[in-house]
Amino acid sequence: MDKMQIHWIANCVVPPPRSLSGGDRIMVECLRRWSKEHEITVYGWEGTRQLFDEQSVTGLRHVIWPSRSFEKWGFSALFAAQTWKGWSWAGKNRLDGHPPVLVSSSDFPPDNLPALRLKRRFPHLFWAAAFYLFAPSLIQHWRGGSTPGLKFCAYQPLQKWILRRILREADMILVTGEEDRERMIALGRHPDEVFAVRGGVDLSVPAQAPEPPQKEYEAVFIGRLHPQKGVRELIGVWKTVVQKIGTARLAIIGTGPMEKELKTRIRSSGLESHVVFHGFKDGVEKYRVIKSSRLVLHPAIYDSGGMAAAEALVCGLPGVAFDLPALRTYYPRGFEKVPPGDLKAFAAAVVNLLNDSAKYCRLSQEAASLSVEWDWNGRAAQIWEAMARQIQAHESRRRE
Repeated sequence: MDKMQIHWIANCVVPPPRSLSGGDRIMVECLRRWSKEHEITVYGWEGTRQLFDEQSVTGLRHVIWPSRSFEKWGFSALFAAQTWKGWSWAGKNRLDGHPPVLVSSSDFPPDNLPALRLKRRFPHLFWAAAFYLFAPSLIQHWRGGSTPGLKFCAYQPLQKWILRRILREADMILVTGEEDRERMIALGRHPDEVFAVRGGVDLSVPAQAPEPPQKEYEAVFIGRLHPQKGVRELIGVWKTVVQKIGTARLAIIGTGPMEKELKTRIRSSGLESHVVFHGFKDGVEKYRVIKSSRLVLHPAIYDSGGMAAAEALVCGLPGVAFDLPALRTYYPRGFEKVPPGDLKAFAAAVVNLLNDSAKYCRLSQEAASLSVEWDWNGRAAQIWEAMARQIQAHESRRRE
């Protein structure tokens, strides 16, 4: 396909060093590669530009919708300002290109509502809407040991409204894994119009981190410190592991709203010498910690995939996870999976893998073999090829 003009709305970015979401990682790695062949404009607040600068992504044009002055008033004020600035801009401007290609980074209002307004103003544009996680039910929240907060209670019905708009008006939907793809198809979208992104790993980065002479940690957790990721369960599991292997140490890479609570739980469980917090890390420094570990733990209680664990798998670390439906296709190999919510079985699987060298070696080889599938160069090309097919089909229908 000839050079295209791609317009990418990324108005809900949380810039480093606080975190890097899976959706933001997908955006960064795709645009890092697509910008070599296409003209790309990124729309967002000041934090959006900061993210691309931190990730050393060049060759993009940035349009900033200033919102940083609202950050001091808290999340709600910033969120409202981001949404209003994007919505207002979308009511006054148009996009270049024939056809203009528009991508919204998430289903959150600061990304989605400006895209929706542009699509309604210019029906000929091609809109690819990212929808990377269906909001969980209240039951899933309670199973995770947390009471749904005000933000969640407000967001769940809002997401349902946004989903109806996406299903009706987006030309293509980007989801994380096959389970969500099938769900979108069941809701009425044509299979060709829904693509499972999955995500990837920049294989050049772990190659820069040397193999340590010996492992420092029995396991590593990589992700946002949030109830969804099973971090409460993680501490309970690790307490049982330490009872079986007295010297076992766990590395935690990530930040999030539960960090303070987790540290309190660790102290009350007597695990201070068995759990090491590394905070947010990226690039080679993250892989130094990963390669210093023997296993990766992915105790998410609900998930659409979760590409963070893949960063460990490509380094040959086997994983342990709950047997969630989404993970059966997302991580078909290299993982030991246990019944969801069964902490004893999870801990037993960790101990067994650490003690059974033959099983460990087999799963390690399976994990490392996934490198080709997770390579960002291939994944970004596959995502663009799927989009290009739908752009061409969109244009053909328009000309009929």
